Amino acid sequence: MKDRFSQQGYVGPVQLFDQRETRSHYKSLLQATRVDTPLDWQKGWAASSATFFVLASHPKIRSLVTELLGNDVLSWSARLIHKRPGEIHDWHSDLESSDASAKTVSVWLALNECSKDSSLSVIPGSHCFGQTLQQNRAGQTAVAGIADAQNVLTWARERQADSEIVIAETINGEAILFDGRLWHASNNSTNLTRSAVLLQYATPDTKIRIPASFDWPYQNLANPLPPCVMISGQDLHQVNRIVPPPTTVDMALGPRLTTRAHELSLPFTTGDKDWLPVPVFGGSTAGQRSLTCHVSALRCGELPHPPHRHDEEEILMVLHGEADIVLPDLAQPQQRQRLVKGDCVYYPSQFAHTIEGVSEEPVNYLMLKWMSGSSCSGEASGFHKWSILRDAAAPDKPIIQFNIAYATPTLWLHKLQCHTTTMPPGVGYDAHADSYDVVMIMLEGQLESIGHSLTPHGVYFYAAGELHGAHNPGPELAYYVVFELHTLPGEPVRTKGQKTVAQKLADPRHWVKFFSYRIRKYLAKLANWLNRPKR
Repeated sequence: MKDRFSQQGYVGPVQLFDQRETRSHYKSLLQATRVDTPLDWQKGWAASSATFFVLASHPKIRSLVTELLGNDVLSWSARLIHKRPGEIHDWHSDLESSDASAKTVSVWLALNECSKDSSLSVIPGSHCFGQTLQQNRAGQTAVAGIADAQNVLTWARERQADSEIVIAETINGEAILFDGRLWHASNNSTNLTRSAVLLQYATPDTKIRIPASFDWPYQNLANPLPPCVMISGQDLHQVNRIVPPPTTVDMALGPRLTTRAHELSLPFTTGDKDWLPVPVFGGSTAGQRSLTCHVSALRCGELPHPPHRHDEEEILMVLHGEADIVLPDLAQPQQRQRLVKGDCVYYPSQFAHTIEGVSEEPVNYLMLKWMSGSSCSGEASGFHKWSILRDAAAPDKPIIQFNIAYATPTLWLHKLQCHTTTMPPGVGYDAHADSYDVVMIMLEGQLESIGHSLTPHGVYFYAAGELHGAHNPGPELAYYVVFELHTLPGEPVRTKGQKTVAQKLADPRHWVKFFSYRIRKYLAKLANWLNRPKR
């Protein structure tokens, strides 16, 4: 597919969704345009609407886009496009991605009343002409500069003798993937209004800007920069404006979390209590219905609670002292396991567990707990235990060293990954944005990030889509552990302000739209039948 895309400038049609899924996506997007507004410009729907973002980052679409662009991908444009009967979208190239070095993919997904008579027309290979269609048209005389099919084909054949116009015949649920520099157009020659969604992507090193005009010579707006949302990988280039993705989870538990830093001073005691939990942060994120972090102190011989189960998944990490975890779901002798400083465990959803202090001084431990809006893997991963202590005997190196300690899909996450990083004095990395939430805990030394300098056992939280970098300003090596919470959005969810079924049925405007749409559709089909060729 990548070779065909490189040579032709497009691939497809590709079947993405069946009839039921397509209808569901169309209705959700249509409703979103009634209750939401795009961010900053008419193509900014994926940055402001959860429904558009869910579709833009859908696994089926994301897998195709990353196959063509690589793992690091941002979404810079999404919009729903309706074309009335007889409406034409003139031949053009997409100006936002017209630079010769641009690496982009546009996904034109047919949603409603789409057929070969309303599909995109393209000139294969025109993305390699070195000129956008608008630039070419500007060099023509007044009459010859009209961008109709005949003139466009003549211009194309001046650059590639065997150029042809191809209609990318697309029906509902199918998509065309194309390079934005491709010469393309559309003409709805049917008697029905057709609807499609245009989703546009780029690599983070591709500069995306908002055009001030659509004629040659091009000019771009200095402000605002178009809002871009990471849907895969990282942004290490900082040439675009990266914003957090809109909240995609229904019934979020708590306020929206943003990037933050928390200084923790350990060890701490329980005071006059047997168990003292101290909250660090808690709320919802773009991919998590609930994400909380707390640290606890627990006295020797005490349990915070009997063995219990809950829907959330958890990470437990011992920061100071020792404890035993009690795991009734495991066979003997694994039902009681000792944890020391630096040990981590992962508790799956609905896995019975508790913890008991065993060291003379209270054990201090950190807990991460999360639950997303919908299941990602369909089944829970098993209990797992590992250590993140640094090997003091290992030779220090003058570069950042990265080691994956644990990585697995879980019930609520596309992937849970834990890695440790060693950063020498004076070393750091530039700000970038991830497409997932990140929790980072300092273990040794000092680190400076997002305007805060933390020491052991400070906690950084980086929300998906928000820029963050890090630097070791101290004289000693910095060592920290990172937990990455990769989510994978699924079906569209009901956004705030969207009406329930009962509310729709009670609204007279719903029935006016219901019957007027069907009457128009019936009349259009009747006109097609009356105008059918006579045998």
